[in-house]
Amino acid sequence: MTATTTDNTVDTRRSRADFYFVYIAYALRYLYLLLLIPFFGRVLGVEGYGVVLAAMSLMTIAWRVVEWGFSPVGMRDIATASPSRYSALFGAHASGRLLLSGLAVVGGGIAIVASPVLSANPLTGIAAVALGIVSAFNLGWYFIGSHRPRSAVKLEVLGFAVSLVLIFALVRGKGDAHVVMLSLLCSAIIALAVAHWWVRGEIRPVSLGLKSGAGLIRSSGTIFLYTGSSALLVASSTYLLGLLAGPAEVGAFGGAERLVAVGLSVMAPAGQIFLPRVTALFVSDERAAYALVRKAMLLLLAIGCAGLVCSLLLGHWVVPLIFGPGFEGSVAILQCMALLFPINAITLILSSYVLIPLHQERLLAKVVLISAAISLLCAVPLGLQYGGIGMAIARIGGETLVLLGLTFACWKMGILTRLFTLDSKGHTK
Repeated sequence: MTATTTDNTVDTRRSRADFYFVYIAYALRYLYLLLLIPFFGRVLGVEGYGVVLAAMSLMTIAWRVVEWGFSPVGMRDIATASPSRYSALFGAHASGRLLLSGLAVVGGGIAIVASPVLSANPLTGIAAVALGIVSAFNLGWYFIGSHRPRSAVKLEVLGFAVSLVLIFALVRGKGDAHVVMLSLLCSAIIALAVAHWWVRGEIRPVSLGLKSGAGLIRSSGTIFLYTGSSALLVASSTYLLGLLAGPAEVGAFGGAERLVAVGLSVMAPAGQIFLPRVTALFVSDERAAYALVRKAMLLLLAIGCAGLVCSLLLGHWVVPLIFGPGFEGSVAILQCMALLFPINAITLILSSYVLIPLHQERLLAKVVLISAAISLLCAVPLGLQYGGIGMAIARIGGETLVLLGLTFACWKMGILTRLFTLDSKGHTK
């Protein structure tokens, strides 16, 4: 057996072990959510939970603004970098996030004042903005890009454990939405501190600078237009509905959207294993890269179809079981949004697994910006007329436009041909 064959065998075994570890760890995440979501539904009620969901929407917007698409760029760069470059990469990413934090603070303050739900609960809104900024500084990109997905998952599980203890111990009634957000903020700070302690020897000396941070912002701007626009489209749905309707409607839509988000997150662990390998393979062995992408597509499509079927068949039973009384309106919204499972599976493959490693960020940004603009234009009249169902229809329409645009672009570039044309041995030609 040659040294290359031995190395490939070792890499395959390590990837398989990482894959199993990540999914076992994520099972703990779903246990966490199965405990936490029913607790919110019963203790906070539909209106109290609506306040939390509006705050979480604002948190995600602040997070994505400060994160600015740095994570995909960081994972791609560090996946092919030598350890001696880790410190410089970390310094540039920290500098970029610091520069954008001020923008998040100002924008977050305006968003709190503009929202009837959050302006009535200002401490909840302030905690949400702070949580978004802290979350943007997480080192998941660093660990995943340097082929250490287990470390990223351990930190996430640590954050879950701390927040679960704090929320169960401190949240007592419908007016405790601010306690929820402060608990989540505390757990995020603890997890961030532990992450930096783990890599302290790798990132020294830390080199922060205006030039490196601004340069990263410029170079990551195109990816932000893709990843940020897509994430902001998702996050803004709940916040926008809060401008158009009351907390009860926000709670009904947000409860269904939360269940969909939990289902979609099942696809995330696969990315932590496949993404660094796909990125490296596109440099060294394109045929092997497409073969790995094809395997990932089969896995994610299976997960997406399972999510669609489970939502349609079990939604009327799952929603009352998890949230309790008052969330009956979430059932129809959940079943409507179930179409997002297979749509997002294909979109994730074409964008993050193929086009980003091939440095096609401008194409991604163009498709997502056009789709997001159309979706948001439709969201306002649909939300006013039909409430949560209208917002769900706008969300599905936007994601469908993204899928159609990416599929057409990949077809024109010949990517679909390389992905699905096999030789006699089942390899991509």
